Amino acid sequence: GAEPPEHFLIQSKYECSLTAAAAGSRPEDVEVRFVHRFIYDREELARFDSARGEYEAVAALGEPDARYWNGQKEVLDRRRAEVDAFCRHNYGVYEPFARKRLVQPKLKISATEHDSSSQNTLLICNVARFWPAEIEIKWFRNGKEEEDVMTTSLIRNGDWTFQIQVMLETKPEKGDVYTCQVEHASFTTPSRVQWEPQSDSAQSKMWTGIAGLLLGLVFLAPGLILFLKNKKGDVLPQPPVALMS
Repeated sequence: GAEPPEHFLIQSKYECSLTAAAAGSRPEDVEVRFVHRFIYDREELARFDSARGEYEAVAALGEPDARYWNGQKEVLDRRRAEVDAFCRHNYGVYEPFARKRLVQPKLKISATEHDSSSQNTLLICNVARFWPAEIEIKWFRNGKEEEDVMTTSLIRNGDWTFQIQVMLETKPEKGDVYTCQVEHASFTTPSRVQWEPQSDSAQSKMWTGIAGLLLGLVFLAPGLILFLKNKKGDVLPQPPVALMS
């Protein structure tokens, strides 16, 4: 046969799939499936599935391995026992943390001008740092649910929390009230955050205030510089010199 390559990778992966009848289920009440995968250079060759009870070849190259392991009674007995010894045992250890842990999401609405020609605005409901992953997010305009929304995929933060964004493209009018509503296991009642379009007068007042602040700084700067220069040039009075006797 062909010589094996100089560098190759062999992997042995063990997986547990658990389906609990309800939250807080006891380990013995959980439906468990144990799988052992044998992988050579990223190609799965053979696997043991507890639902089958023995090894099976996934690729032609894995047939000799599957036959060998199926001929070893102690190997099969050990793999069949992993359902309880490995999967159910670890479920009992991690279940209080993984299933009962609740982290409330943080809600924030941001608005961007999506299409200047049509004066449309893209409202983004940012829902961040929550656990567990199951969550329901809705947009409302003046109390009426908006169906035409866009949702990103669920993002894992890497610290046992998730984040997601739900976007609504709309043309806000004066007096509109937009609400992002979130339902999550960590809330006893739905949590809501609102956004209202700024009126032209409010925007005008904001820019007037900013312009006034900048103008004040322009007039203040020369006076401050002159004051500091004069202070630097002041001659401090010298103490009297004692006469030598």
